[in-house]
Amino acid sequence: MTKQTNKNMNSKSVIIFPYRGYENNKQCEWYFWWTVDRCKAIDPKPIVMVPRDTVIRGNAASFIKDERTKSLEVVQTWSVDTCQTWLAGWGHVLDNYPKAERIVQLPGDLDYVNEDVEFYNNLGRFIEITDADIAIGDFGTGSKYSAKGLVDTYGTYPLLANWFPEISQSIRSLPLHRPRSEFLNIKTSVLRDLIINNRNFAYEQTLNFLIKSWNYEQGEWKHHLSVSSLGSLSDSKSFRDYRSCIDQIERIERMLSLLWREIWEPKRQNYANDQEFGEQYTMFSTEYDTLRTKSKGIMETARTTIRALLGA
Repeated sequence: MTKQTNKNMNSKSVIIFPYRGYENNKQCEWYFWWTVDRCKAIDPKPIVMVPRDTVIRGNAASFIKDERTKSLEVVQTWSVDTCQTWLAGWGHVLDNYPKAERIVQLPGDLDYVNEDVEFYNNLGRFIEITDADIAIGDFGTGSKYSAKGLVDTYGTYPLLANWFPEISQSIRSLPLHRPRSEFLNIKTSVLRDLIINNRNFAYEQTLNFLIKSWNYEQGEWKHHLSVSSLGSLSDSKSFRDYRSCIDQIERIERMLSLLWREIWEPKRQNYANDQEFGEQYTMFSTEYDTLRTKSKGIMETARTTIRALLGA
């Protein structure tokens, strides 16, 4: 894959501050400020999105007092979860930096990189990508029993294959192993189209973008996608539990089923008369019921399997 320097690009970086802060986590603190310094290679004043409730709880106290914050654009926002904080960050760039050509969004809360020093070099190169409409940072989790691994293995992959089989196959052929990746480097014009002309969700932004980037008539991607292998990282231990895995899988299923209905629901204006429209709508409803039944089976299997693996 060809990667070129970003020095001549007008790019903005958006770093998501750790929801639980880094008050007692030196590794997370180190990673956060390393990310800040690396982003300054493309953006002299990186944007840091800080959840307002994190500030109120006192979990961002040392960050706010840190002299280095003077070199950042700190934006505090109310969001229901981290994914909605992404949306707030993107909106901030679109509203305030109309000349920005690319937006690089990165998580600021990595706890540990699994003995893979190349991860940081790979991430640095990922930040400077300019030759793709959407670049996704891919990674391994180091353990098949990690929360991210469990959610994707028993939730994301089978559910996506059920609702959007063509997209599922194409994602695998990219190849992309983490379709819910938090590492995004995207052309601003593409992002603007995705979030202004399509339904927004407060969660699973990357997966939503992939589904919206598919040309359903031609069976191919509408945008130039690239995947960068970053290395291996581990989950935050706070997410390694049964409830969190099931919560994530349920919201993935909710989004996929809603998007399927939006994309495939017949539109009255496309049919010559009410009878033809009614027949098509009956077929649409029948197919949805079939997929929904299969989806419920996938959810039951996921719950049973994850519960057994986690000993819940």
